Amino acid sequence: MLGSRRTAWAVAVVAALAIGAGVAVAVVRLGGDSLAPGFVADGTSGSALTRETEIQLPIGVVRLASGAPLDEIAARRVGKEGDGSVRAADDAAIVPVAWSFRPSLAYDDLLGYPTTFSLGLTAGGERTDLGEHDIDLHETAESGVFPEGSLIAVVAGDGDDLEVEVTYEDQTQTVVMASGKVDPGRAAALYPDGPASYGASDPCDARRTPEARLIDAGAGSIYCRIGPLTRTPYLPELGWAEEGRVWSIVDVTVTAPRSVVWLPTGVGYQVRRDAVVVSLEGGEPVRGPRTDDEPTDGSGTWVFDSAADDSPLSLHVTAPMTAVREPGAASGPPTVPFGVDATFTFQR
Repeated sequence: MLGSRRTAWAVAVVAALAIGAGVAVAVVRLGGDSLAPGFVADGTSGSALTRETEIQLPIGVVRLASGAPLDEIAARRVGKEGDGSVRAADDAAIVPVAWSFRPSLAYDDLLGYPTTFSLGLTAGGERTDLGEHDIDLHETAESGVFPEGSLIAVVAGDGDDLEVEVTYEDQTQTVVMASGKVDPGRAAALYPDGPASYGASDPCDARRTPEARLIDAGAGSIYCRIGPLTRTPYLPELGWAEEGRVWSIVDVTVTAPRSVVWLPTGVGYQVRRDAVVVSLEGGEPVRGPRTDDEPTDGSGTWVFDSAADDSPLSLHVTAPMTAVREPGAASGPPTVPFGVDATFTFQR
């Protein structure tokens, strides 16, 4: 189970980190104990958080919550000494906010993805940067604790128009906390449940000819598998797909040994393989198997640029193979074709 380290946002630490990153965060006291917009402190208000929503990322889900805007709060809850309270400045409000992160991809998959996202608040026409959160997957896997954080922020206006921004790999999603409405931008294809997987309508058969049934692969195998097709708007090597588009990823495996036996005569045959060609809706892949990732058995991963709708998708796979009779052998057919030449339909 994945977990996380919690991020502490004492106001001095926030200011120091922001300055180091070139970000200006206002942490100002006006009129004694009055807090100006831009003040941020690690802590909770002690009251229920009544507004909740979720932001889908390629790596998981950020759950956001906020409470009713406050005029004042106990000083100790924002890291100040004393038993009294502090107030928001005129034309400002104190807003409690919380977030948590739940990964949605397998641990091995997550290792290949950037695991940093940032948060920000906007209210009353002013924005406050809440910094970046880098999920340490090794540490979280060992601890079994999911990352989360709670903070108190002072925002301009009455706080009723509070918006939270979640940015992942330069793509910002914004949620209006009062309504829970999310503007996902290029991440729209992640909703409602994150990356979607589609299963193939039919199994794949590499023994597509009657003659191929008479081939003995010995200790090897003649096998074909079309993996589920996964659709996501983001991939680490390709970035974000254009709005209204997604990356469609599919694994194809076609195996055969180097030599086989023709069962009626016991004669040996050498196997000749042609290239595996895969197309989606007639389109070529934007990325095929990399040379160092493509074993000799014909396995690989293909990536396509496709429309971000739920219409069925047709995948055509051609993986011709031929068993060629060994020189000097007089019995049995000279060649036996087999392999794959078929179309598969994917549907959610």
